[in-house]
Amino acid sequence: MAIVATFFELMFIVRALTIKDYAMATESFAYLIILGSVSLIYIGVLTNRTAILDLLDVMSKDFRYICSLAPHYRKCFLDGQLLIWKLTMIWGIFVIVLAILYVSNTLVLLLYQSLFGTLDEHYVRPFIFPVWLPHDDPYRSPNYEMLMVFHIAIIFVAMATFGLYVPLSLHLFMHYYNLLDMVLIAIDELFEDLDESVVTLHDTDQRRLYVKAELARRMGRIVQWHQSFFDSVGAITSIYGGMLVYQVLFSSVIICLMAYQVAIQLADGKFNYLFAILTFGAVLQLWIPCCIGTLLQTKALSLGERCFYSGWYETPLTQLVRQDLLIFIIRAQVPIGIKFTGLPELELYTFSSIMSTAYSYFNMLRQYN
Repeated sequence: MAIVATFFELMFIVRALTIKDYAMATESFAYLIILGSVSLIYIGVLTNRTAILDLLDVMSKDFRYICSLAPHYRKCFLDGQLLIWKLTMIWGIFVIVLAILYVSNTLVLLLYQSLFGTLDEHYVRPFIFPVWLPHDDPYRSPNYEMLMVFHIAIIFVAMATFGLYVPLSLHLFMHYYNLLDMVLIAIDELFEDLDESVVTLHDTDQRRLYVKAELARRMGRIVQWHQSFFDSVGAITSIYGGMLVYQVLFSSVIICLMAYQVAIQLADGKFNYLFAILTFGAVLQLWIPCCIGTLLQTKALSLGERCFYSGWYETPLTQLVRQDLLIFIIRAQVPIGIKFTGLPELELYTFSSIMSTAYSYFNMLRQYN
């Protein structure tokens, strides 16, 4: 359905440019980019469904394991999960409300025309999106009814796509962001409640062996979580890489076109609140991965610093894990973020750059107009 709708939007753009209706052309081009992203999301999810299910299985195991740890681990982790749930609900409500507004706005206007319109007023029945048909009238029956049903179906296709894509990617990235908090707690407790006097004992002493094994277990858990973070963020980025590249490449264009559409209608004394909300959604959808990318990068780099100030210089137990600490601190210096081939690293600087480009395009269109 998205591919068929994309073909229609291309046809409408050509028609609008032919008759020099630039308002229709910009609106159709904005919907064209949105429909293209719908197709990319489905392709990415379907081709990588096994990898997504594997990631969800690993996340489920992490959840059960962390819930079996001490209360302060559980509280920190579950607070993060609660935040993810709240953000998911907010995004879901936003997408559903936007879809309902798109449908109800047209249906209410159609109902008004049916109840109060007269024959001499020459009302034209409204569509949700701009429509044109070659050698036919889209407003006559049954063309109008068929196209209206198709428009409503496309609205719900887009709602289901973005209503699931954004929360799923948010949940995946935020889960591993919360996992880094577990690493920070584990680093702080690395030498906690261990007998320091065993350092002076012989290598074969049972007390020394026990403490050494406990330190190895704690250090192993830290390293395992840290490596899981690297592997999973890389896997998530590869799954959504195509969509992320598409977002970065076209976000400046679509945000510019939507803002331009609102501006030219304001100049005519109208306010297209639907496009204003859609523009806000486009900005928010771009801001989310950029913000998460910055958070991941900052938190990952803080691990090495936290490890260095973990108190290793105050305890003789450091002798038992000196090499492990050194390797971990070096490993923690490797930057990690949301990046993909042909894609600049997603961070707030990238968001700022895209918004600046969109504003430049917007000013250029206004001057041309």
